[in-house]
Amino acid sequence: MRRAIILLVFAGLWIIATACSSGQQGQDPAKIKVELSTDPVTVQAGQKVKLTATIAGLVKEEGANVQIDIRKSDNSLLPDTKDAQTVGNGQYSAEKIFDKPGTYSIYIHLYQGDLHITKKKELEVS
Repeated sequence: MRRAIILLVFAGLWIIATACSSGQQGQDPAKIKVELSTDPVTVQAGQKVKLTATIAGLVKEEGANVQIDIRKSDNSLLPDTKDAQTVGNGQYSAEKIFDKPGTYSIYIHLYQGDLHITKKKELEVS
């Protein structure tokens, strides 16, 4: 029972924080779309890859910061967070060398003022 109450309190706080942050920016988080692309398209372990997050739906791009959070899908490795650099037109890039093949969860964190949106994408590394 105590655990359920704590979860409800945190859920309520999250809803309030989300509502406040989206209202302050004039931004509807549901309208933000994120695509992840890689260069090269087929990612191989031991090879440098450019990860590019393309973000659409922002009311304004000024002041937006993007982090790319890379995790092994089975949580066998610690997360690796990269600060993405803006390349224009809603695109943010970072480079990574994946040490091991497998499935990775890529969390794209968008920060703009009080707004924080996270989108998850999957990436296969051979």
